[in-house]
Amino acid sequence: MTSTNNRLQNEKIFHDQLVEGAGAVRKRSCKYYRVQANARKRYKDIILQLCNGKKLLEYGCGPGSGSLEWLKKGAVVTGIDISSESIKNAKTALSESPYDAEYHVMNAEKTTFEDHQFDMIVGTSIIHHLALSSCYKELQRLLTKEGHAIFLEPLGHNPLINLYRYLTPTMRTEDEHPLTKNDLKWLSHHFNCIEIDYFALLALLAVPFRNYFFFDPLCRFLQRIDQILFKLPFIKHYAWIVVIHASEPK
Repeated sequence: MTSTNNRLQNEKIFHDQLVEGAGAVRKRSCKYYRVQANARKRYKDIILQLCNGKKLLEYGCGPGSGSLEWLKKGAVVTGIDISSESIKNAKTALSESPYDAEYHVMNAEKTTFEDHQFDMIVGTSIIHHLALSSCYKELQRLLTKEGHAIFLEPLGHNPLINLYRYLTPTMRTEDEHPLTKNDLKWLSHHFNCIEIDYFALLALLAVPFRNYFFFDPLCRFLQRIDQILFKLPFIKHYAWIVVIHASEPK
């Protein structure tokens, strides 16, 4: 592992390049994202049910593509990202809309916000880039007593997915660490209520058929089987994606 400063600098450079287009190699993985649709829907549904009138902080907000959904639902949005290019694009996109939000270049492991400032903290594929000990403590510090942390994140137990990660090192940063079951259990040290939803195991078998007319029904069928399989404790940890909903910080 690299030092904290080097790790953060590497993350900044990598994500600046993604925004600028130099990270186009990562687009090869986009074909897999269609089987995440039910996970992303679950993530969004939880947030949209809770965010009206709430102060919402988005970790790793990127170019602000998610902000408009929360703003339209009545959230008071602040977005942070370590990438200055992402924040620049987020501000530009927002200036072309009728909504208002705050965006800051900031390290999510150690923000400059006051204690208990937010009702919700959300993010997609962000906390597996962070030092979890710092990240979980910061979530606990920033949230109100009845606050919610909602994240969509990859898991790190499936050997086939890990083989793909090993064979495509340029598609991610050196210090990314897909979450483990122990990482999920660790949340209980910081939150009283934790709900984890698991997604995408057999559904990955639909990827080769993504350009065929029967892809969507096939994917839905495999997703239903996945949800049955995930009722077995020893199977669910081999999922690709989890949606984390942690609330009532300690």
